[in-house]
Amino acid sequence: MQFDLSAGKFDVAMLTTALQPLDPDAKITLDIASGRLDLVSVASQEQILDALKKVGCQAEPAVHELHVSGGSTCCGGCS
Repeated sequence: MQFDLSAGKFDVAMLTTALQPLDPDAKITLDIASGRLDLVSVASQEQILDALKKVGCQAEPAVHELHVSGGSTCCGGCS
C-alpha cells in the first residue's frame, strides 16, 4: 500500500514506532522528497491511517502507486 503524507518532518523511525504495533513484520519505505510512504503490511488501510493520525501525520491513500525501491510495487524487473 502507498500513502501520500502531508507536509511535515517525518522519518522512518517515527513511522515504524507508530506502525509496529499493528504489524511487527511490516516493511516501510519512505521517500522524504515526495512524501510517499510505501508499506507492506497485514494491517488494513484504515488501521494504518488511524495509527499515522495518532502521531500527527496526515496521510491519504495514494491514487497512483509509484515504484519505490524495495516496496510493494516492485516487479523485480529493474536491472
